Amino acid sequence: MSRVFVMGDLHGDGRLFDYRVSMIDNPSKDDYIICAGDVGIEYGGRTYGNIKKAMKRFPGKVIVMRGNHDDRYIENHTNEVGLPLNNSWDFFIKEDDCVLSDKYGNNYFFHQKKFPNIWYTSDSGGIYNIGGYNILFIPGAYSVDKYYRLQHGYPYNPTEQLSKEEQKCLTDIIHNWCSIGFDIDFVISHTAPYKLQPYFKDLFLDFLDQSTVDNSMEIWLDSIADYCENIPSFKHWFFGHFHDDRVIQNKYTMLYHDIVELADYEKEN
Repeated sequence: MSRVFVMGDLHGDGRLFDYRVSMIDNPSKDDYIICAGDVGIEYGGRTYGNIKKAMKRFPGKVIVMRGNHDDRYIENHTNEVGLPLNNSWDFFIKEDDCVLSDKYGNNYFFHQKKFPNIWYTSDSGGIYNIGGYNILFIPGAYSVDKYYRLQHGYPYNPTEQLSKEEQKCLTDIIHNWCSIGFDIDFVISHTAPYKLQPYFKDLFLDFLDQSTVDNSMEIWLDSIADYCENIPSFKHWFFGHFHDDRVIQNKYTMLYHDIVELADYEKEN
């Protein structure tokens, strides 16, 4: 039987991935680990092999969603018409998901053939069935250290957030999905809805003028959160980005040091 686990930011650290995997009892080939952004496999045009090698050692599958400190993994390895640049990368769809379509879920994965158990979700998000759960993935966020990075020549992805067009497309996917009777069990985003910020403002950098922070994506996430909270099947929302572990209103969990199993949240709705 498949187990599905979720972890927060890794920032290219294979040792941190190994440490979190060590918290799993008897990991097997049927297990899934979902990384909720800032995985750091590729960032600023650089590739960090250390973490890919750690993930390859995991006997199950690793699902990678990009954060703000990630490049767009699929965009990096496809051409202008969306085909892989060479035959070392490829798209695929899980056999048990063939009933679904891009119109409703955008449930194609992307992977590097050399690392067949590392599966990348869409750069712009989508709904995937993983381990029997319908999971909404919402990648991207704003980097509060954007100008520091640009000033000092550090890696930065100018398309780190979802564009307005991508936000609208993902909103349409969610509404279409639910209108035909499909469920959404869990949401995994990198950043968090704006309405949750009062619960973790103490984590904000005190030397940073918060009026310079672009919260447009978080404000859009409020509309997604309000919609999902009214879906009968919705159980829990997980996010990373803020480098702490917190449970908010018993419906939202911020992940950093912890790794959690989705089965523990099945009865929450």
